Amino acid sequence: MSETSYQATLNTNKKIKITDFSPSHPKPKVVFKPYSQNQEFLLPKNVDDFIGAGHIARLISQIIDEMDLLFILDTYKGGGTSSYNPRMMLKSWILAFIYRIYSSRLVAKNLRENLSFIWISGNQTPDFHTLNDFRLRLKDDIKKIFKQIVKFALDQGIIQAKDIFIDHTKNEANANKHKIVWRKQVEKHSIRIDEELDDLFKYIDEINEKEEKTFGGKDLPEQERNGFDDEKVKQIIDKINNNVKEGKTNQEDGREQRKKVRRTKELLERKKVYNQKKHILNGRNSYSKTDHDAVGMMMKDQLTIRPGYNEGIAVENGFVLNYVISDNCADNVSFIPLMDGMIDNLGRAPENVNADGAYGTEENHRYLEKKRTNNYLKFNTYHREKSQKWRDKKIRLQNFSYDEKNNQFICPNNIKLMFVCDKQDITKTGYIRNISSYKSKEGACKYCRLKKKCLNEKNMTNTRTLQFSWLAERLKGQARQNLNSEKGKELRKRRANEVESIFGDEKLNKLKRRYNLRGIKKVSLEAGLYYISHNLRRIYTIRNKNITKKKILTIKTEINLLQQTALSVAI
Repeated sequence: MSETSYQATLNTNKKIKITDFSPSHPKPKVVFKPYSQNQEFLLPKNVDDFIGAGHIARLISQIIDEMDLLFILDTYKGGGTSSYNPRMMLKSWILAFIYRIYSSRLVAKNLRENLSFIWISGNQTPDFHTLNDFRLRLKDDIKKIFKQIVKFALDQGIIQAKDIFIDHTKNEANANKHKIVWRKQVEKHSIRIDEELDDLFKYIDEINEKEEKTFGGKDLPEQERNGFDDEKVKQIIDKINNNVKEGKTNQEDGREQRKKVRRTKELLERKKVYNQKKHILNGRNSYSKTDHDAVGMMMKDQLTIRPGYNEGIAVENGFVLNYVISDNCADNVSFIPLMDGMIDNLGRAPENVNADGAYGTEENHRYLEKKRTNNYLKFNTYHREKSQKWRDKKIRLQNFSYDEKNNQFICPNNIKLMFVCDKQDITKTGYIRNISSYKSKEGACKYCRLKKKCLNEKNMTNTRTLQFSWLAERLKGQARQNLNSEKGKELRKRRANEVESIFGDEKLNKLKRRYNLRGIKKVSLEAGLYYISHNLRRIYTIRNKNITKKKILTIKTEINLLQQTALSVAI
């Protein structure tokens, strides 16, 4: 049993138990705020009271209310029951995209539960079918709505059509990644089927060569290919059976003939399937079985190939001026449509355009020259040209000197390359390039000391050839000069922040890495709604910054006045 401890008091003989001392102050009383889920109000509350004066929903409502939406109203036939107001539906969809909601079912859910959605819809609750139908109604008009947002930003001074930055990104389609049809496989199987069909039709021709009435006296393979249906198969098999019964053909040969006839019909059906696949491909490298407009593309991780679309944007001051959705992996192919749409939205051509090396083709350089826009497009060898190692590795066009009088080139070893011809080269986009060809005499380079740097190892004629476009070289020279200028260096530094940050925000912050809709038109609609919401967020951010700056300026002015008043009083 433990002994009791005592503590003697100062200046007295009185002893107090140590256990009588409290280790801390008494705990104060805990008070909670009143809580009741059944709270009643004398007067009903207005939903407007719950939406702050600076809420983004108010900005969306204000801007859309000022828009001209007659082109949407014209799509309604009239008659029947009343329809939901298209302004309300558009506001709801844009607010949904701002809140990272891309599904019509989730939009309908938020219209019932979320206060900002309830306010912007006026407490109306369309179901997901109605919301989706309205979204699809915008398919042909979304660009008109987008254009009005760009005009608004231009009037507000947010954009100036001065320095434009362009880039593309690959986004995954709403399609099965394992069901991609490749053109090479289709062509390979089609060739195999054709070869087997040729052999089978020759065999059938041998069976029927004595009975021209059956085939109308026409070329058998062509006739059979065009009309080899179930009825034709039945006729041929009946004839084979009759030949077996009459003893003209033994049973084993008859069985083999019937097998080949049925195989022919099977191959013809497969041939139709492959022809249909070729029609869907329409010159493309691949397509997805789930979404025929989607193409197999290497994603940004450089590891996976998925069905996707190539999404391009033109940006100034973080504001998207135009967007384009392409089923072509090459970024430069959709540069001109992207620029045309941007110029239409702005009402004029921009001063400067900057993009990475994927866009620096002759066609795009020439386009900017026609539009009288300063060309800051990098070309594919722009950065490599600065490397001494790359320049010394091989003798290129830049190492030759040109004799304008005789229209010939002279190599570093004084070997002359004479003009051969001019020819035209048509690109996949239909652009015509004029190619000039120059060539040295056959065997002239055989003993040249620079042969290893100048000629390909497979060049058996020991002849150097130059093939290039004079226009392309001139335009590249202008682009090179612009990119190396002070303005060019500034634009190159700004490009990543201006345009790449928008893609980063889309994929990482807004979780928009994959489209919800299928088909290139619907995907373009979905991208349009996203970039409208992005631009409205940008307007909202810039407005708030301006308001904050004005408040700070007002406070500083008041402080200065107070300081001046205090000084005057002190004096």
